[in-house]
Amino acid sequence: MNLHETLEILTASDLKLLRKLTPIADRSTRKGDLVAALAHYLLSGDLGLVWGRLSELEVQAIAEAVHCWGGSFDAARFGAKYGAVPGFFQVRTYWSTARGEDPEPPSVLPLFFYQGEIPEDLRPRLAALTAPPTDRPIATLTNAQLPATLPSMTRDADGSEPLRRVDTEDLVRHDLPAVLRLIGQGAVAVGAKTGLPGSAAVARLEAVLLGGDWYAAGDDQGTERWAGGSIRPIRPFAWPLLLQAGGLAKQEGGKLTLTPRGNKALSQPLAQIVPHLFERWQLKGAPDELRRVDLIKGQTAKGARMSAPAERRQVIAAALRDCPVGLWIDIDEFFRYMQARGHSFAVTDNPWGLYLCDPQYGSLGRGFAILEARYCLAYLFEYLATLGMIDVAYTLPYFARADYSGAWGTDEFQFLSRYDGLRFIRINPLGAFCLGLATDYRPAVQERRPLFTIGPDLGLTLLRAPEPGERLLLERVGKPSSADLWVLEPDAVLSNSADPAERDRIRDFIESAADAALPPQVRHLLDSVGERAGALADAGPARLIRCRDPAIAAMLASDPVTAPHCTRAGERLICVLEPKLAAFRKGLAKLGFVFPETARG
Repeated sequence: MNLHETLEILTASDLKLLRKLTPIADRSTRKGDLVAALAHYLLSGDLGLVWGRLSELEVQAIAEAVHCWGGSFDAARFGAKYGAVPGFFQVRTYWSTARGEDPEPPSVLPLFFYQGEIPEDLRPRLAALTAPPTDRPIATLTNAQLPATLPSMTRDADGSEPLRRVDTEDLVRHDLPAVLRLIGQGAVAVGAKTGLPGSAAVARLEAVLLGGDWYAAGDDQGTERWAGGSIRPIRPFAWPLLLQAGGLAKQEGGKLTLTPRGNKALSQPLAQIVPHLFERWQLKGAPDELRRVDLIKGQTAKGARMSAPAERRQVIAAALRDCPVGLWIDIDEFFRYMQARGHSFAVTDNPWGLYLCDPQYGSLGRGFAILEARYCLAYLFEYLATLGMIDVAYTLPYFARADYSGAWGTDEFQFLSRYDGLRFIRINPLGAFCLGLATDYRPAVQERRPLFTIGPDLGLTLLRAPEPGERLLLERVGKPSSADLWVLEPDAVLSNSADPAERDRIRDFIESAADAALPPQVRHLLDSVGERAGALADAGPARLIRCRDPAIAAMLASDPVTAPHCTRAGERLICVLEPKLAAFRKGLAKLGFVFPETARG
């Protein structure tokens, strides 16, 4: 609406209060005269006296509205960018101020903003009076600037806690094939309806992850509800969901099994698999990450009206694309930047339907920090960091974020979510590639000590402790005789080599893990395994047919209408592969024979 139409909506009393803020001399009390005088003054009068009463923060509010936000004022974005919001836009209203209910002098912003918006025909004049705002870049830290400790309310006597820093690319390079192998062994049970891993599956998954979970069992100070619940699991919980969303694993008989794509992924580079998993999680990942914040109740109620997780994920990914690669970002600075740049989403359009302790007292119509920030923390720490896209620096979650402390019933909560300890993030090269910030991905060259020495007697002497993924492979092809001594078992190598790709992976593992060239005896073993494993091929299911006499069998195996579809399997036996069964039936009919029906019990 234009200014005149906007003023017409106000009452005469409201218009008189606005006129008091101006040097307008006309004292008429008629509404029409008030509207005309205010419109004329604001659109073409001398605004010098009024403009001089604006604070610098208020001028910036006008500048942001007219230059950046289409005439509207966004309090959340403005507060995130400037650290404060003009009092006019806070709970204290202009009208209580103008009536003398507030000791501060009245703001003149009501002359320009009406219901948070500047009228269309007033915007050009205000734009000419203000300079376009400049963006405040996101603050970053180098490795050297990242602190070693952070203040803590629960740890050392000096009130500090070590900041745990993890470069996640090395983790995912190890963890992805290790988890796929574990699933291939049928060791990961999940809920039939939910697809979520149970406690036993989580323990098995954690055992094969490099470094285990983000937090160790000893970090969990208690699992009581009042304390905020358990801080584990995170990474072992995420992997089965990521692989199911990406189509690399599927449920079968209460357990996860590898799909053909999952088997293929064992031989593919990270640059092919991780971007695919990221893309599929963005679109199809389930369940909603906020469901992992156990203390936020009411998420599944009818009135919750939760937004689509896929939309929220796209917003966070867009914010990450605005960030520099290879530099650390304080998580609160990331949240500030998200809001300042308008990367906004709402987890629900009815936040009052969610609550912490009691729906009558603990409703969560509380803004970004409680809901949207907790969603971001879960998404970043549980999924993107597990995928190796962002490096993380974190502490224990206990009392790390106290923004929930004003809510009713939270006096004894030690944290609101298990992800509260995430303090800094850094987009690494793999993350840059997945987010489209880099055109290719070149993994860092890994320098790793050889795992074992292998002798001509097939004995393996370990030179270091095997990583969890290496141990999985060792257990497939060898048997330990002591802590540091294993024996390569030919039968185990052969039985696990039916799949050519797996056979190649086993050979590559043995060759790359050894400290020197393989002895001739070991090479002979691997070569013979390759020959024997490839000597037979499964031709598929077939039907075996017994003929009345050898003459009929010989005729069927030689006649042009049936011979291409069958094979002689004995004096009176004919073998027909399932794919050729229909053609064989037609050939029999042409020869005047009827295909025998299988007896039914």
